[in-house]
Amino acid sequence: LRDGLFNLLQFIIRDGAVIVSNTPSPFLEGKNDDNNMIEDESMPVAKLAKAISGGTISHGMLYGDIFHVRTGERNSNNIAYTSSALRPHQDLAYYESTPGMQLLHCVAMGDDVVGGESTMIDAMAAAYQLRELRPKSFEILTKCSATFVKQRDGACMTYRRPHIVLAEDRGSIFDREITAVHWSPPFEGPLCLPPDDVDDYYEAYADFERLLNISVDVPSEKDLASYADEFTWERKLKPGEVLIFNNRRMLHGRNGFTVAGGGRAENGRRHLVGCYTNIDDTLNTYRVGLRERQPCSHVSVLNVGNGTTIVP
Repeated sequence: LRDGLFNLLQFIIRDGAVIVSNTPSPFLEGKNDDNNMIEDESMPVAKLAKAISGGTISHGMLYGDIFHVRTGERNSNNIAYTSSALRPHQDLAYYESTPGMQLLHCVAMGDDVVGGESTMIDAMAAAYQLRELRPKSFEILTKCSATFVKQRDGACMTYRRPHIVLAEDRGSIFDREITAVHWSPPFEGPLCLPPDDVDDYYEAYADFERLLNISVDVPSEKDLASYADEFTWERKLKPGEVLIFNNRRMLHGRNGFTVAGGGRAENGRRHLVGCYTNIDDTLNTYRVGLRERQPCSHVSVLNVGNGTTIVP
């Protein structure tokens, strides 16, 4: 495994996300519009995804192996294809095995686009903070299962799981490692809990949402809201930048945006090209590179987000 690719994976594993700059444009030479792009399988983001995952792209059933995030795409059957704000969330939480890495290549960000910044927050770290600040809410979210759904033409998917998952060790839930977080408010369906648990669940849910969502401001809950204020990452991506992040660990979102009037149409374009990789395929690429460099050692890798902490 080449050093550059290994270092890229090492940063993603350590920090949860990276930005790759100076990525080639997917537009045909001399063109700069959505009708003149290279084939999906030749997209720079596809090549990058295959490089970090051993040659494969995953989770293409609903939106295609390569998807385009732009206003009006696919008749807006997903809020991502509008100009509305997106709350912090994970993609495809209704899959049994959710995507590992997500890649988003900014190919157009017009000068007249007002807003539209990408946002991100570390859900694994936030879960540890919830355990410190609201232990009762933390316990509830480890025991009560949410329902994640995708229902539309061509899609009928449902999966139930707790929002916070702990290692299957003995001992108190307040001492065990957090191995996964599942959080996707736009894709949650009917709650299936005993009636006596419903009120407690929603109170716990609201606590975690205040911790994660910078747009939720409750004066009496400043200790929660201040966490989102301090640790929410925000950036308007530039053309040529690829944001790569661990979808199991990092919640991503977007500020709503508008287009200033009076300019050329191309100055109002906001267009990201994306895809996913499988968590196991990507971790395998990293582990192979790690073994090549440290053949006799065991390295602790925290917050991978799929339940494993030791990479042999």
